[in-house]
Amino acid sequence: MARIDNLDGGELARLKARISALENATPLSNTSVERGRLRMYDGSELLIQNGNLTVSGTATITGALNGSGTVTWTGTSNLNGPVNIAGLATLNNNLVLGTGTIKAGTITIDKLGAYGGRIVSSNSLFLEAPAGQAIIVSPYLGVAGPSNFQGNVDVTGNHTVSGTKSFRMDHPTKPGYWIQHGSTESPISGTEYTGTGTFDASGECLVTLPDYFEAVNKLENRTVHLTAIGRPFMVGVDRVVGGKFTAYGNAGREFDWVVKAERFGGDFEVEPKKPEDDYPSSSYFGQ
Repeated sequence: MARIDNLDGGELARLKARISALENATPLSNTSVERGRLRMYDGSELLIQNGNLTVSGTATITGALNGSGTVTWTGTSNLNGPVNIAGLATLNNNLVLGTGTIKAGTITIDKLGAYGGRIVSSNSLFLEAPAGQAIIVSPYLGVAGPSNFQGNVDVTGNHTVSGTKSFRMDHPTKPGYWIQHGSTESPISGTEYTGTGTFDASGECLVTLPDYFEAVNKLENRTVHLTAIGRPFMVGVDRVVGGKFTAYGNAGREFDWVVKAERFGGDFEVEPKKPEDDYPSSSYFGQ
């Protein structure tokens, strides 16, 4: 190649034109790399300004992926290093876990357990919704260990408890203590109504139950229990018919009464067989 100081006028003009063309060119505007690799060494930087980086296929990143713009993947992405998302992340499709986990503090979401997935926390776990909104879990929510529900709990369907069913309140006369009462149990879904009556001059008392009594309770399994107040005396009672019953005793005397009945829609099997395949065992929660 001739030395630049030996160029004639025509060669020098042509060289100037080539340099000018390179200054104004966009050499990568229509560039493609086929069956090759773009390698950038330490200190290098790939800068895409006012454009998009589109990956159709598999993108493998070994190391840290840091960005402040929008990254759109239409293929499979394998991230083998740490990924730090400092801003808002919006998921518009399913996030599918293989054998990995999602961790947030003491909470782990994984696919272990007999029911296809679980949420595990080594500390307290809160499921919280705004006031007036519900947290819906379908068809099954398994909770191992103590659970604290703050606020109203509505159960649509059956509520089955294998332990004690109790009511607890602050003790009114012993600070630092509770009063705890257990629930009575019955082989039927029962209702109970109580009150006090006084026998009239003829020794009778007609008791009228709430106007919804007949609509709520079955005709069978109705019982009436009377207790004479004061010195014992003989009392008797008719069956409940039409939401009413008549009690009999000494004129002018008082009595307490209790009506027990069985409500509609509360039927259940008293001795059901334990299911073997669709009910969690203690081993499920320990996996």
